[in-house]
Amino acid sequence: MADKNTSEKDQISVSLARQPVFDAKRRIWGYELFCVAAAGDISSGLPEESKVAVNLAESTYIGLQQILDRSRKIIVNFSEKGILDNLPYALPSALTVIKISRPLNAWHSALESLSMLKSDGYMIAVDWDSALPDNGSLLGLADIICVDAPSMNKEKLSVEAARAAKNNIMLLANQVEDAAAFDACMRLGFKLFRGHFFKTQEKISVKKMSTGEASRFQLFKTIEQEDPDFDKLAKIIQDDVSISFRLLSYLNSAAFGFPQKVRSIKQAISLLGWRKTKNWLRVAVLTGMACSKISDELIFLATQRGMFLETIGVEHDYWGFDPDTLHLLGMFSLLDVILGSSMDDIVQYLPLEEKLKAALRRDPNNEYYPLLRLAEYLEEAKWAEGESMMRQLNLDSRKVKEAFQKSVNWANELASTQASEIANKD
Repeated sequence: MADKNTSEKDQISVSLARQPVFDAKRRIWGYELFCVAAAGDISSGLPEESKVAVNLAESTYIGLQQILDRSRKIIVNFSEKGILDNLPYALPSALTVIKISRPLNAWHSALESLSMLKSDGYMIAVDWDSALPDNGSLLGLADIICVDAPSMNKEKLSVEAARAAKNNIMLLANQVEDAAAFDACMRLGFKLFRGHFFKTQEKISVKKMSTGEASRFQLFKTIEQEDPDFDKLAKIIQDDVSISFRLLSYLNSAAFGFPQKVRSIKQAISLLGWRKTKNWLRVAVLTGMACSKISDELIFLATQRGMFLETIGVEHDYWGFDPDTLHLLGMFSLLDVILGSSMDDIVQYLPLEEKLKAALRRDPNNEYYPLLRLAEYLEEAKWAEGESMMRQLNLDSRKVKEAFQKSVNWANELASTQASEIANKD
């Protein structure tokens, strides 16, 4: 009985985060899913992939439905044992990419299972190290080869691109750090891309802040007052038709189940509570201002990052950082990409102290900046770098992992709620 309880507890403790994969037009092609959990060594990466498959099959991954509804692919890592145990069959074949990250040992049996999975409609992705020429049979099954772009020079990347084209295989470039790296990989023939590049602003596209965007920041200033005037706040929200409609739709959704319809903004704030209202409004304002073609993904990431940094502040109060302020730092850290404006232009409108504005400008000497770097490492599954940053900041590793898991769950729940709002509107 104890083993059963432990197993159930472990199952509940695992959450699933996502990393977007883009096509050559910078559209989201799909997501690679990976586990996050408070237990274990964060630098070891994924818990056993059975938890990914089982959680997905049981629909415990909040946010999966939105991915599937949009016909986006999901990339899931499997070991040889997972392949032999037929775990991929827990996932929809038309949208699932089975990824092999480590060389398989029992070639005959595993390859036979992979071949059957491919014939049943699953795609196969293989890390480059697992698809070397002496493993030609595996290469023959691959639909996608994943290459860590920074680890190869241009000549070697060209060779891989030619080999992939010859075998009708797509190349996925990992760790694409900026727009220049994206363009270089695209010219070499890569079709799919994953990495930090989509979080960075392209200087060529930077525009000035519009009057409408500047006025939206006035709402931020009202929200962030220590003792807000709720009558004034309700009026500002009412004057913004889009936000007031979304707030009322949100509270009148089935998720809350209030016996009577919520009909006023003041009533909405009272029922939801100020803290929850404030967090919701932050996201709603960002969503209303977004102009990026991948704004949904960026806002998802910004909300996740905000909750992560807030929780870090709560759990490490000896730092003296205000958790609510850290939440804003995380949420605002992608504003330049979301709005297509320079961060220098944006920060003058933000209700933040100068130190936080410097962190948003990416000042490497700023005391808050390492926290943003830590968030980025974990978002990109750079476990070794994350572990190193935790030691540098003297953070409790378990508390950091709990904070990241909490932020993943919170962002997924919020995304799910937003999807419900859209469905109710339709």
